[in-house]
Amino acid sequence: MDQERHFLDTVRKNRDRMYRVAMSYLHTGADAEDAVSAAVEAAWTHFWKLRNPDALGPYLIRCVINASKNELRRRKRLVPLDSVQESLITDKTGDLLFEYICGLEDKYRIPLILRMQERMTEKEIAEVLRVPRGTVSTRISRALNELKKQMAKEGIVYAEE
Repeated sequence: MDQERHFLDTVRKNRDRMYRVAMSYLHTGADAEDAVSAAVEAAWTHFWKLRNPDALGPYLIRCVINASKNELRRRKRLVPLDSVQESLITDKTGDLLFEYICGLEDKYRIPLILRMQERMTEKEIAEVLRVPRGTVSTRISRALNELKKQMAKEGIVYAEE
């Protein structure tokens, strides 16, 4: 398969995931689209330098994370919850959970979102975030424990499976 075709196919395959990752950082559709566009442009520029073209998927996600962080640095302010996201979660418990997830530090929130929403394995998350697999596991566990504590304060307790 020629390299340009491989690049385009991989971008198409990961398009929705890239958008959701950008949304988890930026909380607005327009900014998320801008971050994805910037990430695709950066990935295209450096695609030829990749030692393993099969690693393009995780590399695209990493580029989206970097582009999203750049946008946040540019803004230098907290982003309010977007009304589009608020409409996705309608019940009180869902609203609280969403609020608590957004309140987690990036190092806990991002692995949790990649695991739960994107259904990525810990190994895949470790590749994307460039941290050891054990670190990913620990961060997800700590994020879940923090969410349980926050929800318990609201009187919402989940049974252990």
